[in-house]
Amino acid sequence: MAKMVFGIVIKVKNLTSCKAFYRDILNLGEPVLDSSFRVEFRCGDSFSLILEKISWDETGFAFPERIAWFYGSGNALDIQKKIHSYGYSDKCSISTAAKGGASLCRFTDPEGNSFYVPAPKKMMKERT
Repeated sequence: MAKMVFGIVIKVKNLTSCKAFYRDILNLGEPVLDSSFRVEFRCGDSFSLILEKISWDETGFAFPERIAWFYGSGNALDIQKKIHSYGYSDKCSISTAAKGGASLCRFTDPEGNSFYVPAPKKMMKERT
């Protein structure tokens, strides 16, 4: 299987019904990753559609964003430097368990939409 380069993450409340919808209604087939908190469908050689279970509060939202995206060939260190050179103060927040075990660096765009880039070991060491 080719390395994932790009992916869309959709935050969902009911992972079971959403998995069935994308698998059966949209004919994405069986997921390549199927856990109690994350489901990943491979759509082509380097693209994935990912469903991620979230807990909602009484208003219906855990946080403002419901969609985030993954950029697998991005370099987190270069992106962080570029963000700062353009005057943005966004810093990488590293996530591990919530993203299926991989260490990912979370950045946000100017409107707060998240995107994830694989976190290099250097960033992991700086965080510990």
